[in-house]
Amino acid sequence: MAVTDHATPRQQQHRRHPQTPAQRGESQGWDDDGREAGSGLDDVEPLSHAEAVSLFGEQALRPSRMTPGRVVLAQVAVSLLSALGWAMFGEDAVPYGWSAFLGGAACFVPSAFFAFRLWAARGRASIGGLVVGEAIKVLGTVAMLVLVVMLYRDLRWVPMLVTFLLALKTYWVALAFR
Repeated sequence: MAVTDHATPRQQQHRRHPQTPAQRGESQGWDDDGREAGSGLDDVEPLSHAEAVSLFGEQALRPSRMTPGRVVLAQVAVSLLSALGWAMFGEDAVPYGWSAFLGGAACFVPSAFFAFRLWAARGRASIGGLVVGEAIKVLGTVAMLVLVVMLYRDLRWVPMLVTFLLALKTYWVALAFR
């Protein structure tokens, strides 16, 4: 069985003749652009289209049809279906249904806010904006769970937590749909 090498010609050359930065005549201090010389960051080359297709396949290069808004809609649908199921088959229909719905809402409301932030910043998105948005989402989720526990007197823990986890794992299901 033959093994194919998907390395670029530059990577293949480096494997045959590895050299340290000093052997290549490079300085050992800090580079002008803030990166440490010899860190290997200068050796990184982006994949060409043909290399990416050979490694990942043509389908992996297509953009996903699953948008953050669709993920939120899927979370709402999962939460509603779970709340309906808990209300129909639970011992106390109203507390079970509301507990389940509020557990799902603790997941999809912060996600909807995050999706709205992404949509609003679609022309000027940044890593910092994503980090801040994700932090707001996590804090919002915790705050909503605390509010549900403190304010809803008929809370049923199992329906709330099960629906929260189902809505939370909707992201993984959404990743499967490209």
